[in-house]
Amino acid sequence: MTRWQRLVPPEEISRRIHALQGKIKNCALEGALIIHRADLFYFTGTSQNAFLFIPAHGEPVLMVKKYFPRALEECSIDNVVELRSVKEIPDLIKAHLGYIPKALGVEMDVLPYRELDFYRSLLHGTEFSDISPAILAIRAVKHPWEVNQLQKAAMASSKCFQLAADIAHKVRGAMELVSEIQKLARKLGHGARLRLRHHKDRALPFNSKVLPGPKPGSGKIGIDCMIQIDIKWMFNGYHLDETRLISMGRPPGYLMQAAEALVQLHDLMIGQVKPGISMASLYRHTRAMAQSLGLAESIVGMGFDGYPSVLAPLGHGVGLELYEPPVISQVDETLILPNMILTIKPVLIVKPGLSICIASLIRITRNGNEMISRAPARIIEKL
Repeated sequence: MTRWQRLVPPEEISRRIHALQGKIKNCALEGALIIHRADLFYFTGTSQNAFLFIPAHGEPVLMVKKYFPRALEECSIDNVVELRSVKEIPDLIKAHLGYIPKALGVEMDVLPYRELDFYRSLLHGTEFSDISPAILAIRAVKHPWEVNQLQKAAMASSKCFQLAADIAHKVRGAMELVSEIQKLARKLGHGARLRLRHHKDRALPFNSKVLPGPKPGSGKIGIDCMIQIDIKWMFNGYHLDETRLISMGRPPGYLMQAAEALVQLHDLMIGQVKPGISMASLYRHTRAMAQSLGLAESIVGMGFDGYPSVLAPLGHGVGLELYEPPVISQVDETLILPNMILTIKPVLIVKPGLSICIASLIRITRNGNEMISRAPARIIEKL
């Protein structure tokens, strides 16, 4: 009886590998050694403890340290071998390729220097280059199967936002509200853990805060307040990053005005997203729109550490990892391409110590964009 199923279609894996082989050739490399878990899943369909060697020409080989039976059933690669020790990697590559590559790409953005030094000693005489930019460029453009996973996640996420709106007046506080959201999310297939590429990144799958509340910072839900619900979804390995605002009764006027202005900027920002413009250009357009709304000094981004910052991007790519390039910042000149998936995530500083956020997921189309998020991008009013 099969315990594990093949999740990613073989034709999808084949397309990804051929795309990377094109990048490998363009970089004048003889192959790439994939070690990072998210990249392993992307190019094989399994995330077991393994090493993937992709030559510039020919078929790849997956060397599995643990767990070999599961990797065999999950992956969509023909050449899968068991690896008893990482010291066998050179011999297995040589047996597969016929020689040891002189120029090899590895993921230098996530590989600790100590490990890189070990692989250099293991593959003595091989020159290593960073293959991560090529991998991330391929991963940035999503194909129909990936978009479908995100759409399924968005449908489930919208049910969680609806639950939050329905029960917010019944629960005792933000913590209980998050617990109920998490309970439903797990039933709907949320993967519980989020995948982050870098050690400094921080994220919680579910979060809520009461603004300003009966006692600011108490987390208790009052009659006239606003609740910010932040849901980071993970389904079949793919992430969503969404935030919505729920108005309970009659929140303070200044808070409602700020929330309405933020939603307006969010919508204007999405209206500017189309293929061919750079992320930096989108950032500048957003800043100009914020100034026209009188929000020039108040709009910031959400840092990957989870805190608002004037230096943080106003949005980012998502996929197998929660935070992926490109990012909507003044320094990212990456051009927006069809089928990129972006989280649009402006943050408004209402006053010192009080910020609000709204975030939605969009897919770039040939002429503009379309919403992946299914939860309405507006203030949800509960009287």
